[in-house]
Parts: sequence; C-alpha cells; structure tokens
Amino acid sequence: MFSRATLFVFLIISASWLHAQPLDQVRDIPFDKFHITDAAQLKQAMAAIKRADAWALKGGVDHAAAMAAYQEAYAINPDNAELNLKMGICLLNGPNPFTALANLKRASELDPYLPRIHFLLGYALQLNAKWDEAIAEFQRHGEVIRRTPDPDRTYNMVDKHITECNNGKSYMNAPTEAQVTNVGSSINTEGSEYGALLDGKGSMFFTSRRANSTGGKINKVNNSWFEDIYQSRWHANGWSTPEPVPGALNGPRNDATVSMRADGNSMILYRDEKNGGDLYVSERSGDSWSAPVPLPPSVNSSAQESSAWRSGDGHWLYFVSSREGGLGGSDIYRSPWDESSGDWGAAENLGPDINTSYDEEGVFAPGDGSTIYFASQGHTSMGGYDLFKSTCSNGRWSKPENMGWPINSPGDDQFLVLNGDGTSGYFNSVRQGGMGEDDIYRVDLPGQARVQESAMLVSAAGGVPMAPDEALVRLIGFIKGLKMMVPVDATIELMSLQEPAFNATFKTDPATGKYTAMVPAGTGYSVRVNADGYLLHSERVEEVEGEVRMDMDMKPITKGSAEIMRNILFEPSSYRLDASSAAELESLAEFLKANPGVRIEVGGHTDTDVGSIPNQELSEARAQVVVNWLVEHGILPDRLEARGYGPTVPVVPNAKKDEDKALNRRTEIRVL
Repeated sequence: MFSRATLFVFLIISASWLHAQPLDQVRDIPFDKFHITDAAQLKQAMAAIKRADAWALKGGVDHAAAMAAYQEAYAINPDNAELNLKMGICLLNGPNPFTALANLKRASELDPYLPRIHFLLGYALQLNAKWDEAIAEFQRHGEVIRRTPDPDRTYNMVDKHITECNNGKSYMNAPTEAQVTNVGSSINTEGSEYGALLDGKGSMFFTSRRANSTGGKINKVNNSWFEDIYQSRWHANGWSTPEPVPGALNGPRNDATVSMRADGNSMILYRDEKNGGDLYVSERSGDSWSAPVPLPPSVNSSAQESSAWRSGDGHWLYFVSSREGGLGGSDIYRSPWDESSGDWGAAENLGPDINTSYDEEGVFAPGDGSTIYFASQGHTSMGGYDLFKSTCSNGRWSKPENMGWPINSPGDDQFLVLNGDGTSGYFNSVRQGGMGEDDIYRVDLPGQARVQESAMLVSAAGGVPMAPDEALVRLIGFIKGLKMMVPVDATIELMSLQEPAFNATFKTDPATGKYTAMVPAGTGYSVRVNADGYLLHSERVEEVEGEVRMDMDMKPITKGSAEIMRNILFEPSSYRLDASSAAELESLAEFLKANPGVRIEVGGHTDTDVGSIPNQELSEARAQVVVNWLVEHGILPDRLEARGYGPTVPVVPNAKKDEDKALNRRTEIRVL
C-alpha cells in the first residue's frame, strides 16, 4: 500500500534478540519477583507491556495506546533497559520520532550491549541534529556489525548515516537565508499533511490522513486512515478549517494530491486502485471536479507511479515510478507530449545524474522543465528525503544541489512547489517543532525578505507573507542553562494572543544560545521554550513596539525544579480555563509525553482579592482542572498531583497594583 511520505524504517525488535543482563550491569532492573516485590504491580506491568507490544506492532492509530501502556509499566519500573528500548522504538515510529531520544539514551545507559541500541540511539541523535554524538553511536554499532553482520540491511547502513551526519553538520554551519514557517494548526494536525497545491483562486489543496476521510476506514496495511484530498480557503484570519473535497476526487481508498496546472483547473492525483498505485487526471468546472481518468500506459505501469508534474509549457510530464529497469527503488522519468496522438509519449529515465540507488520522489518542474526540484534519499542528504535542484543544459543534468538548512532537516523533506517567480512556496516536512508526522511548511527563498543575524521573519496567519510596510517587533535574547552564560540549544514557539492562526517555531543558535525573531507589531505573544533535559519554559509578551529583549533561564528536570506556566489562564474568579490556554496545555502534555519518567505537581496560586469563590478553594480547583485536562489528553494520573496554595506563596508580596496581582495569579509546575 502506498505511503506518500515514508517516515522511518519500521523498527521492531523481537523477543529472540533479547539476552540475559550482564552480572556487572546492576542498574538494569528486571521485571521479576525479586526486583518487583509487589506481585500485583508486577502482574500489571507485564500485562501492560504485552498489550503495548501488540499495539506497537500495529502502529498507526494504535500508537498512542501503545505508548500509554508502556508508560503504565514505566511508572512501576523506569529502570528497565528493554522497556526503555521498546518505548524508544515505538516513539521512532510515532508522529514525533525526535522524542525517542530520552528513552533510547536511557536504554543504552542501562545496558550498552542491547542489540541494535547504538544504531537506534544514533538515529535518534541524528533526527535531533546532534551530529557528532550520532556519528559516535553509529561508529560503535559499526564495530558490532563488523564482527557479526546484522541480518536486516537497514542496520548495516552505518556509513550512509555517518555521511548524512557530516552533510548535516556542513549545511547547519552554513545556513541559507531561506525562511521556513509552519502554516499552522488550521492546516496541520498530529497526523500527516502533505502535497500542498495552490490553485491561484484562494484555495489550498493537500493530502491528509484523518478520521473524517471520505471512506471513513483504516488501511489495514499501515493501520492509518486512508488518504483524502482536502481543501482550505484563505480568508482575512488565515486558512479555513479544511474539508475533504466533495464529489469525484475522493474515493473509499487512497486519494492524494500530485500536481496542479497554473490556472487551477486541472489536477493530477494519485490513486491505489490497481498496479500498486497509478496517476490520474481530473478537470475542474466551477467548483466541481470530473471523475479522475488514468494517465496512459506510457506513464502508468504495472509498478507504482506516485507523483508527477507537467512542465509549465506543457511539453513534458515528469513523474516518479518504481518500474523495473530503474536505478533505485523509485526513479524520476519524463514523457514528451505527442501532438499527433494527443497524449504522453514513451518515458525516459533521467539517468544517474538525478536518480540514485535510493528513492527519489516529488518532482516539480516549473517553466519549460529545464530546471527541476525533487526529493531524494541519496545524493548529499542529511537524513531521510532532502530537497534538491538540478538544471538540464545541452542534454545533461547538473549535479543536484541540496537546498540546504533550514529548508532541509534530518527528517523527511518532500513535495516542494514554488510560486510563479520562484520566491516562495510550500513543502512538507517531519521535523522538530511540528505538530506530528508530516506538516506543511511555507518557504520564502533568498531575495524575498532578508533579516540579519539569522532572524526569522514570520507573518500573521500561518505563513502568509507580510505587507512590505507592516510594522515589526524585534524579539532578541539568550537562552541560558544550568550555568550562567552557558548556551542552550532550544526550540522557541511563538503564538499571537489576538490571532491564533499566527504561530512560528524557530531554534536558538546552538553555539551561542541567542535568538532573533521579527514579528508583526500591535499584538501580544505567548512564548514557549523547549530544550532536552529542561522543563518547559513559558513567557508572555504584551503589545509592544520596537525591540524586546528576553533572556530566559531554563530549569533542569530535577526534583524541586519549577516553572510558571504564564499562558495557562482562567476566566476571572472562576476555574474555567480561558480558551487561549489550549496551546500551552498541549505543549505541557507533549513535554510530559517526551519525558515519561517525570512526575509533576500542578500548583494553583491566587492573589489576595476576595471573590465569589474562596481563594484556597479556587486555587485547588484550578490546579485540578489542569490535571484533569492533562489526563484527558493521555497523561497517566499517577504522574500528576494537584495542589492549591491560595494567596500564601506570592511572587510579589503585599501586591497593590493590578499588574503585580496578576503575577501572583498563576499556575506553576514542579518536578516531584
């Protein structure tokens, strides 16, 4: 069954790979009656692991259930190497594979002799752009397989991963001036969104796997929802809520966007009705799309054809096929338009300058087709699929040029489509800061809007370019760690308080800990900072102009560490959550899921003003509401404690001013 964006090799370790713990490795605590003396707890943990293993093997829509069951066992015994390994593998195959790092690192610490652990840890480090650490782990795995080759080819590809890490170091140290922006939660979800196409009429068409798909069924092959083509319309406040395109485009199985003619009236799409998947064309009249018709046998074969693009002049159709005779799994071909037959002619492989022994995907051929953009797992990728550009001159394709950091990342980056003048476009990526699996991103290329000092120029409403005269605020600062002036490699999320459609994610400079962001003025922003080994940090920026400096101290994940969640808010004199709190609550839930060994106290604090509900009671109720929200969103209840402090622990003692009282009204998390 076709999967438009292969996230990861499906990594499952079987029971036959497990082995006895070395006697000198005392930190690894087995699940047995000698180490887990409570028989009921031991039985509960073993049953949870059994359920989790079954769900993890299925993956897809059962991923969350698998992780919840593993966490149930983890709460009983967090120091079991095999359990940490299983959780890491499950996370690698989940919507946010970057979060696997903590469990795999812990598994390696508990038992460095676990089979494949150094490869898996290296892969997780690579996904987190920790290049040197990843290389060291891949080298350790290489020493193992030189003595005993792994029966699975995947785990013998050490040299390729080391090369990718070296590529990643080079690109990350010399970033391009491209600006990459997640288009936001109006389009992207925890599931997959990809293949964005703009019709020039104010609509975006894209592919997604969601519960409201036309067929409403789950693909038994990958245990995920079937693909559907969705449409969202642009309006003053951003992209509208997407809906499956009604009519003939979507059927009961996989239907996916492939390409669109510039006038928006003709679409090539993918369907897997036969031959492992073929390409179809549909024409639009008004808002209606015709029944898709398959492309001719010169294009569709008995193998899978997954993506295609008609050159702007209509003379060439570039497409991707896994047919026999290619150079790798999937290669890029092209067919000329035959005027006499009124159809596409015989296909030719673009050859070894473009195609590699790995997979190529998502070709885009603007203009006359002499320049193409495509995704490849080969060439100079830094991991997964990277986006490349090549130009044909005198019948020869130039060496594919990697589009660099930050367009490309350690995860999959695919299906780039640019606007008419090539200054901006959309692509999909699996990367840190995303919402889960593939997200759609907007890219603005050099020459469009340049900002010095690696600043990120972002815009209102999820990636739409700002007007040239739009007033800006410059946010600058330094993210500090355990020691003063020691930089932290952190991810910063911004969200407008007035326009929820606006959001942006960017990283600090890993060498300096500095960040710069330029955002629209005239609005307030919630700010959240994530970094490995540290508590989630939260800030709030009210309406300002000019420049705002925010140096932020990160607290390590150690017992007693605490952070104020400044964007978890309640309605006045009530324990009803303000609607604007959802984003921060989601971030807190993701933090807890990424750190399954962490238990926290949620503390409620009030000011001294007397309201309709006594302050102590109000603080307890507010803390409990936050705990309830987290439990409803997948956090185990025994990892959370709610406690109300009323006005007894003020930030500003004897507060008289309203702004000081507001500081005292807060929700605080503390590591237990």
